[in-house]
Amino acid sequence: MCVVVAIRGRAVALLLVSMVIAACRVSAPSSLPPRISAPASVEAATPQPSSSRPHDLIVEAYSAYWPALAEAGKSSPERARQLLQPYVKGGYLDHLVDGVRDMVKQEREPYGQAVPRIKEVRVGGKHAEVVDCLDMSRAALADRRTHRLIPETADAKTTTTVTAALERSSDGRWQLTGLSMKGTTCTPPSR
Repeated sequence: MCVVVAIRGRAVALLLVSMVIAACRVSAPSSLPPRISAPASVEAATPQPSSSRPHDLIVEAYSAYWPALAEAGKSSPERARQLLQPYVKGGYLDHLVDGVRDMVKQEREPYGQAVPRIKEVRVGGKHAEVVDCLDMSRAALADRRTHRLIPETADAKTTTTVTAALERSSDGRWQLTGLSMKGTTCTPPSR
C-alpha cells in the first residue's frame, strides 16, 4: 500500500506526487534475504563506482534515478520517457511519463532535486528493495515558463521514507519497477 502525503503541509510533495502517485506500488519479492545496511557514504552526488556486486549496482541505479527524474520533469513527456528508460521499466515508466504530462499542464517543473540517503538494500535473485530516507530539502517546484522557484513549495527540513522495488533486466541492469512513499519523516543514516 502506498501513502503519499503533503510533507510538513508544503506543496513540495507535488514534485513527487505528480510523477509518482499513479505508479505508487511496490511489487517486492516474497522471500528476500536479511537486510543489508547501505554504506553511510552513499549519496546521489557521488554515485558508487560500477562493480559486479549486486548491492553496489542497485545503489548506483537507484541513486542515478533521482537526477534523471528531476531532468525528466523539466522535459516533454516524450523526452522524459527517453531519460527515464535506463532507470525505470514497465507500468511504472508509463505512470511517471503521465506525471510529467500533468506537470506540463500545471505549468510546473522540478526545482533542484531530491537526494537519496539509502538506509538499506535487500536483494533476492533478480529482485531488490531499497529503503531510503529521501532528503527533499533541496527539492521544490518552479514555474515552467520562468523557471523561478515557487517559494511555498520549498521546505529545508523535509525527509520522507521511500521504499523502491528494482528488478535486474536480462542485460544485467537494475531498474525501478515501483516506488512507495510512506509519508513519514525519517532520520538519514549517519555519515
